Amino acid sequence: MTGFRKGSLVLIISIVVASSWGFSQTEEANTILGQAGGGVLTIIGYGADKAEILKGSALALAEDIVVTAYHVIAQAFDVEAVNIKGKKVKIEGILGVDKARDIALLKLKGKAQALPIGTIDNLAEGARVFALGSNESGQIVISEGTLRRVVDIGAEGKVLEISLSVPEQFRGGPILDVNGQLIGMLLVLERSLKVGLPIGALVSVPRTGKVVDFKSWPRENYFETLEGNVFAGRAASALDDQMTARLYLEKAIKLNPSYLDGYVKLADIYAKQRDYTAAAAAFNKVTELDASRGDAYYGMGFVLTKQMKFKEAAEALEKAVALNIADKEVHLDLGTAYEELQEFDKAAGAYERFIALAPAVSWNAYLRLGVCRTKLGQFDAAIAALLEAQKAQPKDAKVNLSLAEVYEKAGQLEKAEAVYNILAEINPAEAKTYHRQSFRIYDVGGKSELAITPAMKVIDLEPKNEMNHYYLGLTYFKLQKYDEAVAAFRQGLAIKPDFAHAWFQIGSAYFNQKKYREAVAAYKKYAEFTPEDPSGWLSIGVCYMQLKEHESALDPLKKCVDLKPDNPVAWYNLAIVYINLKDNYSAKEVYNRLVTLDPALAERLKKYLR
Repeated sequence: MTGFRKGSLVLIISIVVASSWGFSQTEEANTILGQAGGGVLTIIGYGADKAEILKGSALALAEDIVVTAYHVIAQAFDVEAVNIKGKKVKIEGILGVDKARDIALLKLKGKAQALPIGTIDNLAEGARVFALGSNESGQIVISEGTLRRVVDIGAEGKVLEISLSVPEQFRGGPILDVNGQLIGMLLVLERSLKVGLPIGALVSVPRTGKVVDFKSWPRENYFETLEGNVFAGRAASALDDQMTARLYLEKAIKLNPSYLDGYVKLADIYAKQRDYTAAAAAFNKVTELDASRGDAYYGMGFVLTKQMKFKEAAEALEKAVALNIADKEVHLDLGTAYEELQEFDKAAGAYERFIALAPAVSWNAYLRLGVCRTKLGQFDAAIAALLEAQKAQPKDAKVNLSLAEVYEKAGQLEKAEAVYNILAEINPAEAKTYHRQSFRIYDVGGKSELAITPAMKVIDLEPKNEMNHYYLGLTYFKLQKYDEAVAAFRQGLAIKPDFAHAWFQIGSAYFNQKKYREAVAAYKKYAEFTPEDPSGWLSIGVCYMQLKEHESALDPLKKCVDLKPDNPVAWYNLAIVYINLKDNYSAKEVYNRLVTLDPALAERLKKYLR
């Protein structure tokens, strides 16, 4: 979500405050202080009881006109000025105010040195600047700072961040460039918020037409007024002091519940602070005040998505789209909401609309589009989208994994393997995982001959894992390459001699090769490690039967049926052994049991009974 367009805002200069007031005493600073000090006054506001209310500074625009912070004099019954020489200068009254920017023009009865007017247009990052103002004892001093950055915030103008150490009595004092020219006024607001106003704002203050004395001026606490809270909140927001901005703007909307811009800014602040419940409420208020605000519906959809309220988020985002919001990202966020709702067709449509707008970065939309098309079973479209994503981000794991997945679903297994090979190159630490995936898709897909290569790659990367050799052996077994299978299983046994399943598979490989004596030896090793598994004993018995060593087959088959009395195959083979040993009585007993367990096998056995 992009930030909202804020209301009209003057230049703001961020002041980074040090823990102590170490004023500059360089030769250049002293020169500027000497040249400009005559244009700076200490301003003291007094209450009805003559007690000092607030102390600040003022700068001279003309010899009889000075500018200061409005909040310094807003509650004063009388105001006194003192120049750099310590002499009092009488102030006739207020000539004009700009409450929206905390500026007051004052008319002097005496005279001050007018400061030369400069500009901020040519200031570069790292430029030196100077602030003049009153210290705690009322002396005019200077502090040097550095311009950190100039931030263009569109219609709101520019923001300058400056490293500068000053006390609060500098409020209303001038900010000068290295040539000693006036480029702005420093403000020190409540909560230690320090900002600067550009020279353009100072010279454009509307005038009252006549001088108003302080006793006749309607006194007010500036920071209890709507204008004061709006200005302070706006300034703090521009400086990314979100908590201070939140406090001021919350006061502003209490003073004016219809203050639309306040809700807009608060909603943005709440969202940045992850207070999504408050953000949703603020966005909702914006839409109540102005139903045409597509950006508010977009913001609401964004925070509802963060709250995992995807249905409500989709509804809000659809309204934003219907209002033709210019932000392309709304389609991307709408796609996300629909995807979370598993409405993949709608999600795909939203992603396609985003892509059609030719955004600067579209690969993630292609990725999500590909995933949605995969979910819909539209594999060709999914592959096309994911290939576009891969062009932009050839090394992105999610893109390649999604592409491999859809290739597998589309039956294009060799292309899936090629993507897994790319992933193995991108992330060597996980290479064996990707080669295992290649093995899996071939194994599941019934292409055992193609599974050999990835299985061997896994072994190369992890030769001491007996399971890797085991799976290679199983693959050879499926291909009826029994010698290779036995060799692979024995590699696993070299690592883990008690690997019972490897012994069983060796026995099975030998059995299929009709090497029954070798098979018996392998199955006996299996039974040694897993004596409670009836399959080992059954296999031993069957091998002896193939060798026509029926006497040797008898005990393992008995062990099998003891362990698994409901195994009809074991009973059948036991009966055949009895028949070959001329024990027809025992064979008939087995037959009677088989009649219940497996009538078909019982009928088959019946043919051999006498």
